[in-house]
Amino acid sequence: MSNFQQNNPWFRSAMLFYGKTTGWIIVPLVAALLLGKKVEGFMFFIILMAAFGITCYGIYREIDQYKKDLVRPESDSDTRSEKINNGKQ
Repeated sequence: MSNFQQNNPWFRSAMLFYGKTTGWIIVPLVAALLLGKKVEGFMFFIILMAAFGITCYGIYREIDQYKKDLVRPESDSDTRSEKINNGKQ
C-alpha cells in the first residue's frame, strides 16, 4: 500500500465535493443578499435570480468534475489486461 493511500481516507473526495458544492450555494446567495440591501424593489429579485443561476452553474460544474474523477478510463484497464495476458502466453 502506498503512502498516499495510507494518508488519504476513503471519504476525502466526498467531503471535498460536499465543501465545494456548499460553497457554491452559500457564497453567491449571501453576496446577493448583502448587495440586495443596497438596492430596492425589483432589482433585488434580479440580483437574487442571478445568484441562483451562478449557484446552479457551480453545482453542475462540480458534479460533472466529480463524475469524471470517479470514472476510470476503460482503455487503461484493457491495456493492463492485454499486457497480463501477453505475459502469460
